[in-house]
Amino acid sequence: MARVAVALSCTAEQRAELMALARSRTEETRLVERAKIVLACLEGKRNDAVGREFGVRPNRVGLRRKRFAATGLAGLRDRARPGKTGKYGAALRRRVLRQLELPPPMASWDGASLAAAPGASDDAVWRLLRREGVQLRRRRSWCLSTDPQFATKPAPGPNRGPPILSAST
Repeated sequence: MARVAVALSCTAEQRAELMALARSRTEETRLVERAKIVLACLEGKRNDAVGREFGVRPNRVGLRRKRFAATGLAGLRDRARPGKTGKYGAALRRRVLRQLELPPPMASWDGASLAAAPGASDDAVWRLLRREGVQLRRRRSWCLSTDPQFATKPAPGPNRGPPILSAST
């Protein structure tokens, strides 16, 4: 018994979005390919002909056809896959960023001392810092003054320090 492919239909808005996705140069390659496959199926082509055109197997074309018929444009995206759940979540993020606001135990924070406080691994803390854009060694200020009038005092400038003696004098 011959199998019959699922008939596809779409609205004008969906077709326009499929066309834009198929022409995109910045979208993921697999989404562009999937949009092209669905557009070819909407033209009435058979799965084997579309498969030859795009260099994929006909069962992949049939899968894209079924998913587009069932869920529309959302069917072009990958489904959520099972995997190991994250060991650290938003709680670690809050703890590490709160820890950065405290004075460091040494001259500056490093990954190991920052990871020891919340009880996480060094690698997890470094991944979090990279994701947040925090660079521990590129701090703009490293010194805190205990002087209460520090903010009101003038900053040292070229004419405010002791005279610099040149080598010729």
